[in-house]
Parts: sequence; structure tokens; C-alpha cells
Amino acid sequence: MRFFAPIVETNKITNDMKKLFTILSVASMFTMLWQGCEANVDLNNIDTSVEVKANVATPIGSVKATIGDFVGDGTWGIFIDSVKNHGVLTFKDTFSIARNFHNLDLSQYISNTTLKMNVYDKVEGQPYFVNGKITGNDQPIVLTFPLTLKLNGINNNLNHQRIDSALINDAKFVSNITSIGGLPLEWDWIEKVELKLGKNFHRSAGNIVTVYKKGDGYGYNQNIGVSIDEFSLNLMKNKNPESWQDYSNNVVDTCNFEIMMHIVVPSSAGEILIPSTAAFQYKLDVQFIDYEAVWGMFEPSKDMSSEAEDVIATYWSPWNDILKLRLPFAEPSVNMLATTQIAGAMIMEGDYLYTQNAQGETAYATFDEKETKHSLYKYFTKNEYLPLDSPIGAEATMHVLFDKDPERGHIDKLFAIRPDKIGYKFSVKFNQQETPQIRITKNTSIKLDAICNLPMIFNQGVELAYADTIKGIDLSMLDLDSLLSDVDMVDTLEKASAKLVIKIENSIPLQFKGVLTCLDENNNVIINPKTNEPFLITENDTIVIGAPQYEFNNHTWQGTALESVEVVNVDREDLETIQRIKSIAYHVSLDDESLAYAYEQGLFNVKLTADNHLRIKLAVGANVEGVLKLEF
Repeated sequence: MRFFAPIVETNKITNDMKKLFTILSVASMFTMLWQGCEANVDLNNIDTSVEVKANVATPIGSVKATIGDFVGDGTWGIFIDSVKNHGVLTFKDTFSIARNFHNLDLSQYISNTTLKMNVYDKVEGQPYFVNGKITGNDQPIVLTFPLTLKLNGINNNLNHQRIDSALINDAKFVSNITSIGGLPLEWDWIEKVELKLGKNFHRSAGNIVTVYKKGDGYGYNQNIGVSIDEFSLNLMKNKNPESWQDYSNNVVDTCNFEIMMHIVVPSSAGEILIPSTAAFQYKLDVQFIDYEAVWGMFEPSKDMSSEAEDVIATYWSPWNDILKLRLPFAEPSVNMLATTQIAGAMIMEGDYLYTQNAQGETAYATFDEKETKHSLYKYFTKNEYLPLDSPIGAEATMHVLFDKDPERGHIDKLFAIRPDKIGYKFSVKFNQQETPQIRITKNTSIKLDAICNLPMIFNQGVELAYADTIKGIDLSMLDLDSLLSDVDMVDTLEKASAKLVIKIENSIPLQFKGVLTCLDENNNVIINPKTNEPFLITENDTIVIGAPQYEFNNHTWQGTALESVEVVNVDREDLETIQRIKSIAYHVSLDDESLAYAYEQGLFNVKLTADNHLRIKLAVGANVEGVLKLEF
């Protein structure tokens, strides 16, 4: 007799076996009773043992791994694109950097100024000044002196940068007044000191600022600070130049002021002799300027030019574990976003972008149909950059798209080789011919975002090889006696052998090749005692799992999962060897070689979806010869 239990869960197999043995036993009994009508049979002395041959199938386990399960919820940056690519897995990530375009400290451009204000020259010819003397009469005297602040490092080398105008929130001016040359005027006689802003300035509260008034408590040679708020500064000679070239020589590098000294010589002072050398020494220092916006042209900082060659393994250590890699992405894209509050026409310059493998083979992004131009000059248009008359604090975001288009980098070429290195050089500048001025606010940063989008759609030539070790394997349940322990009707095992059944179902559109090496608890290669060679789980040392079969139906290529079954004959000795396996070192490679015909027939590029899966079922089939108990 042959008994067969299908490959199902272990407990169900046991129950079905018992039922089957019971039914057949009952059938045997009825046969004997029928024959007993013709013969002399002693029912009390029936031999309840029968020799049997049985096939027992026991599942070891099964696993179904979908790509979607492996990817998870997008934690790794891989998502299911259900819009553009209809369920295709897509790697998405964003890399962000903020670069400071220009450190603008207006106070650093203004030189400290010291002015000698000769009093004798100012009072000469005045009615209160006779024979070199001032007679005190309690009448106010106003002495006015011109003062010029020189701009330092700006507006003098116009080939580099300049300031055209500025909107100032607050500025701190520090004055220091000293009497020199025998000036006999006492500090208490100074009623007020005023600073008059020149024609370059406009202040809604008026252009005259009080620096000091009597009673403030200062004296000669003491620093007197005063804040001047909310004014504009215009350094342009002509407010409306005709062309962008006219801007370069249209600015001044000085700011003009007037110092007004209000003095009252008391009557009690009598006649005061004023020497010809008598003077006030006036020092003016601009210590702080808080600006709202500045118009002009400025050199970009070194941060705005970036050049690097990055080794991928430096940032992702598992990279070196990948033995072979070629992922020719068919539809990669990188969307560069430049966001800034700086107003003006921007240019993004890219000198090169390339990948390079360990052998030195280099693939460049190109920006022309002939694929010879490695550089990019992206001129942003008026509807992209921030206009000069836009509200202060507004932002503009400009886009640069890199994809497979020949004029947008043809970046699918970058993945035609294994990208062990990525090299690039780019910079951000302003287009003076488009906007002769730019407007800088206190936030002078330019934020650069690179949004990478890599759909798992590949051109022909996919290659991936990886090596690792599966540890912590326990196959002790594969003892033959243990497999049959639940078949309680078997009295004695006379002979037994087994078959290891491996069933594989693959819907992933790639071919798998694997080499497995069995290791014992000491990580030594397990030797087959029969052949004195490394023990193999399968008949061959290489497992090949083919890609799905594709057919053209309903105007599209449709794949059918490829199923394969491998049966390995094992005996009790083999099972004992298998039980020694504690880890399996594997070398797995993936490629699309088996799809060559489909490519030739016009198959769309290979696409990986979340439903693509690899299902593996393992079972042991035992061939048993023994004695069957028929007791009830």
C-alpha cells in the first residue's frame, strides 16, 4: 500500500494520516470478516501487524517576500508611486544645504573720521568777535563744520561690488569732542551738538539729529552715542541709468554731514581770547548699522561655489559589501530648488557632474544633443527670480531639473556604471545684464534643495551581486524519527529515505543566481562524508531562479510568475548532515539576462512594483517501509 499526505501544515498532516490508516484498517477488517463466512477464523487471534510502504510529506516552512514588504512604509526613502508610474517603487530623498551669499555688515565699509574744526576761522568777521576776542553776552553762537565719511572697501573698486542705496532701520553713531590748540571754550558753554545728514540721506523725522544737549552729563574727550533710526541712503549720482553698464560708475564713495556746535558764552566770562590754533577735534565712529535692505551688486561668498568628489562608501558602509552593481535607471530625475529672499536675476552654473567606478571609468552628465557639453548655465527668467520691487522678506524658489532629456543632463547615463564616486562643481551668481542691481536683505542665504527621484524602472543591463551570511539556523526538526513521531500506527521502521523538495515562485522581473555554502557551529564548511566535498543542499552548487515569462497581451507586456521545483534525494545520513547546518554563507546575483528576448521584442523597461514577490516552499518527503499496527 502507498499512503500520501499532501504538503500542508504539520499538525494537519498527522491527523490526516491517522484518519487514512484508520479507514484502511477498517476496510481490511471487513474484508477478513467477509472471507470468514467461508473459513474457520479465530477472531481472537488476529495478527494486528501489517507490512506497509508509505510516503509521508512534511512541510518545513514557506516564505513569501514581496518587494513591498521589504520596502515597508517608506522609512528607507522608497515609496510606491501610484500616480505617475502606477505602483512602481520609487526612491525619493531630499538633500538640503543653506549657503550664505554675502556677509553684509555696512559698518565695516565706513572709516572712522577725525575732523579738526578750527574755531578761529569760523568766528572771524563775526560781530561778537573783536580783536581776536569773544565777549560773553549770553547770546547763542552756532558754528557749522562740514564732515565727510569715506566708504572703505566699497564703491571704489567698481569691478567687484558696490552699494547703490540702502534702507536703514537703525544706526549707532559715536561722537568724541576734544578742545585743542588752546581753545578756551568750556564744556558747560556748549548748549547743543547737532549732526545734519547730507543730501544722500532721507529721514522722515528730519535730517537733523541731536548728538548732545546741555545736561546730558558728558564732557570733553568722552564718547557720546546716539541712534539714528529709519532713514534711507542713496549713493547714486543718477537715479535712472540708461543701461546696466552705466551702473558701474554711477555711485559715490562718500557720505556728507554737517556738525553744528551751539555755544553760549556767559556774560560773566568777559572777554575770551581765541588763538588762531584753537579748534574742536571731532571724532565720528559708526559702530552699528541694522539695515532692512541694500541695493547694489555684491560678490558671492566662497560658499556659493561648491566642488567635491564624494566616495559613496564613506557615507554608506554597506556599499563595499555589494560585489557588483549596475542599476541603469531609465527615468531618474533630480529637481534642484534654489530658495532665497535676495531679489535679482540669478544664474546657476554647473561645471560638471559625473560618476566614476573603482576602475576609473567615468560617466558625465551632458547638456546637448551631441552629448559633448558637460557644463550647464541656467539663466532664470523674470517669472522665476524675485523682482527688485517685490515686498521685502518675500521669497522666490527657482527650479533646475535634471533627467534623461539630452538638454537636461541625460543623467540616466550616470547609472550605466557602478557609481563608486560622485563628482560635481557648481556655483550661484547674479546676472548683471538682466538686473544691474540686486537687493539683499538681512537674510542673505540661498537654500538649495536637491530632490532625487529614482523610479525602479531599468534599462537593459541590470547587475547586482551581494554576499552575506544567514546565521542562527536550527534544522534539528529534520530528524527522520522526529518527522514520523506522530504517526503512532507505525510499529517498526525497517527502512527509510527522504526527499528535500524546494518549490520557488518568482514574479520579480529579474533572474536570481545563488551559491550557498553550509557552515557548522564553528563556521567551518560542512563536508559531505560520502563525497568528501562541500555539502550541497541542492543538486548543483548554483541555484538559478529565472525571471517571469512575458507575453504581449492587450497592447502591453504582461508577466507570469515563473515556477520551478527542485527535488533532492537524501537519506538518513544526509539528514543528519543537514542538521549540522548552523549558518549559510551565500553569494547572490541578480541580472536581466533571461529577459534578452523580451527586450528585443520591444518589452518596456523592467519595472519593480510592490507586488513583485519571491515565494519559496520547503518540504521533506519520507519514503517509509515498516510494520503497521492495526490495534483499536
